[in-house]
Amino acid sequence: MGCARGVCTSEKIFIFINIAFAMYSGALLATAARLAWDPSTYTWFRFLCAAQYRASAAYVLAAGLWLAALVYLAAATAATAAHRSRRVAPALHLYACGVVCLALSEVGYGAWMAVSLAAWWRTAPQAELARRGIDLLHDIKPALLAVERYRDVARPVYDMIEEVEREAPNNVFVIIVFGVLGMILQVAAVVMACRLARRAQQPERSPLAAEAKLGASGAAAAAAAAGMFNYTCVAARRRPPAAGRTS
Repeated sequence: MGCARGVCTSEKIFIFINIAFAMYSGALLATAARLAWDPSTYTWFRFLCAAQYRASAAYVLAAGLWLAALVYLAAATAATAAHRSRRVAPALHLYACGVVCLALSEVGYGAWMAVSLAAWWRTAPQAELARRGIDLLHDIKPALLAVERYRDVARPVYDMIEEVEREAPNNVFVIIVFGVLGMILQVAAVVMACRLARRAQQPERSPLAAEAKLGASGAAAAAAAAGMFNYTCVAARRRPPAAGRTS
């Protein structure tokens, strides 16, 4: 139980949250790199949804860099806490504000993407091309099986199309799961940052202040004991000798 209490402290939870943030930051930066340089990712997205592609590429890059900056701020705050505890609370408040700004930007980006994609699906010519492309894909599959001369090539292509159609919905599931997990981590980060900031503003509750207070009380107790000992010695020297017994 004591080990569990030592592990599940606010400081340890705050460190774990920022480790997760570092992983999210790396994933976002890798996605931004793929949107910029991987043709298998950006060609179809840019062709069908040019505005959404540009906004997504810029936002994913900015969000990854923002998360990396938050992780750096958390690490700098942890390093500063042992030496200059008065500067910890403002840094933690700045960290919490940064997380809140990131969460608000995610809500705004998600709402804009949902509205713009809904309008795109209803009115954009590229959406009609996408619908016709889906129909064409379904028509190509029987044609691949009918080709006898290139069966050794057509069959693997058919299997790949089947796998894409079967596994593509899993991407949506993964995005939803990691999105919900990211929201939970952001709420926990704000709560822990505010809690640690309040603790830093109360010197009597900080470990360094408690150690200093304990040292001061110990020194005072030692001084009082020394004074009592000196008083006892002086009183003993001043006491008149007792009269000897007569025989």
